Amino acid sequence: MKPEQGSVSQWLEKLKLGQPQAADEIWKRYYSKLLAIVSKQLVGNFYRAVEGEDLVQSSFGNVCLAVIEGKYPQVDNRVELWSILYTATINRVRQHFRELATKKRNNGRKFQVAFDASPALVELKTPQAEAEMSDLLEYLLSKLDVEDPSGELRQIAILHLEDHSASAIAKTLRRRKTTILISLRLIRSLWKDCE
Repeated sequence: MKPEQGSVSQWLEKLKLGQPQAADEIWKRYYSKLLAIVSKQLVGNFYRAVEGEDLVQSSFGNVCLAVIEGKYPQVDNRVELWSILYTATINRVRQHFRELATKKRNNGRKFQVAFDASPALVELKTPQAEAEMSDLLEYLLSKLDVEDPSGELRQIAILHLEDHSASAIAKTLRRRKTTILISLRLIRSLWKDCE
């Protein structure tokens, strides 16, 4: 039986094929439900730097990347997808509260790291090292061009390397932040394979 046009099953198939645009459609379908769940869980959240939307985006991005990477081959319909999204979101909220508890325990402890001008850092400033880094960067970017001939992955990677946040990249490219986060994880995955 072929899935209906615009169905979650169809979007899942596209996402499994590595099409991040499918994540936008799934996001539209499940975002409000996931945010409602997180909001209920965060009633006692006194640390306002992290809001429900951040946790939903984080867990949603992780699930989408896992689907793209084939870690959930058994997910074929909306019921299975919802189960995974729900579980990942609840686990992300729990992780948030664990991190808060750790911050409370470590409050007042100061960690200092001393950096010196080691020979390795000095060697990176030579013209030869700069040329090697430039060649390496071009090699890594060419791997992205093979995966995405449109050049969008390359743009995202360059902006990220220039220290732009996912939100800023999304605004620049007129994409959803979730799509940018998924793309960044895909970039990391592709570059990790190059090691």
